[in-house]
Amino acid sequence: MIKFLRGLFESSKLSRNTTPKLVSILFAIVLYIYVMGEVNPEIEKELNNIKVNLLNKEELENSGLVFIDQNEFTVNVKISGKKNELYKISPDDIKVSADLSGAKQGENIKILQVSKPVNIEIKEITPQQINVRLDKIIKTQRTVEIVKNGNLKRGYETGQPQITPDEILIEGPETKVKSVAKVIGEINVEGVKENIRKNVPVKAVDSQGKDVIGVKVETKNVNVFLPVLKLKNVEIKPVIVGKVKEGYKITNIEVIPKNIMLKGKEDIVNKINEILTKPINVDELDSTLVTEVNLILDERVEMPYLQALPKVHIEVEKIETKEFTFKANQISVNNLNNTLTTNIGDLTQDIKIKISDVRSVLEDVKRSDLELILDAEGLDEGVFILDLRLNKNRGYEDIEITPKSIEIEIYEKKNKEDVVETINNNNNTKEDPLEGLIDMPGN
Repeated sequence: MIKFLRGLFESSKLSRNTTPKLVSILFAIVLYIYVMGEVNPEIEKELNNIKVNLLNKEELENSGLVFIDQNEFTVNVKISGKKNELYKISPDDIKVSADLSGAKQGENIKILQVSKPVNIEIKEITPQQINVRLDKIIKTQRTVEIVKNGNLKRGYETGQPQITPDEILIEGPETKVKSVAKVIGEINVEGVKENIRKNVPVKAVDSQGKDVIGVKVETKNVNVFLPVLKLKNVEIKPVIVGKVKEGYKITNIEVIPKNIMLKGKEDIVNKINEILTKPINVDELDSTLVTEVNLILDERVEMPYLQALPKVHIEVEKIETKEFTFKANQISVNNLNNTLTTNIGDLTQDIKIKISDVRSVLEDVKRSDLELILDAEGLDEGVFILDLRLNKNRGYEDIEITPKSIEIEIYEKKNKEDVVETINNNNNTKEDPLEGLIDMPGN
């Protein structure tokens, strides 16, 4: 430029009046630069979300690698240049790339490369590098489970579902696939009491039940048969065989738990009212027995809430004897005709009662609660030998009454009264033996 101006100056008439002319030229140049700077200044511009072009991705496929979580990346680029040039620039004019050559399983930090038009300058790239996470592709089987949503009708519960297929192949990044705990399908059971047959879509979830994204489930749907079963609470009835030792008695049998919940098909469960235990042998038992027992159960019925074998408590106590003595005139005669009476009040012999049972029972037996009874139903006048019985027999082990029977006389009430009156008259009146005799002639 300077050489050009010098040549122009020397070959022209500009050599005349040199100083003013030089000043004018310099002023013109400065003015041009100033004007151009004001009209088309240097500015900056930010381009956002420019997609990063990933190079050599085919190497990943050849190595059996796939992206984890993210396979697309974007950056923000700040550029500078003349205003009129930057107006022409779009995000498509900025090319950002990352070379995946040599990438391996795991994390790969890749520096970004940028290509741009020649008339602009790259001021800043955010971020300047990307983290490409790669993993191996694997396949494996996972069990299918059915998740039930809602509540069945009261008194019903689901059985074991039948699922076809019950295992499904899943494919994806190793890390993702290993996080899959199971494949699930969901069924709504709200208010249901009948069996369910349904084709159910499935998905892969982790141990927390959250969806695992990025894993391919080979089979999209499964066929499900979900049996709905009846619940019923029934009593456990112990089966006792054998005989305890002589002189001993079973005083109480208790089953823990007393009842058990059954589950099964409604028509089967409805016919069951109790569950029997397997036989419990008490031969020669002379003390309390506590034993676990197995139950006799229809194989078509379940006991879903039985956590341990039931226990049977068999209490055994020694038999003792308690004795009471009554007088015969304390015996009650029942069902006697109203016109008849007996001589029971005149009898004085002793009647002994021996009650045999365990101590806990005998402690409640009191003499005042006992009464000896003779049954005179249908009897008329005469002398009879009648069996004695006790008014209370609450299932005592043994009752012995000695003597077992007693002789009584039954007669009319008025005859007895006449006899008593005659006896009394004879005792109260003393007459001359000759009184009343007729005097004989000659006396």
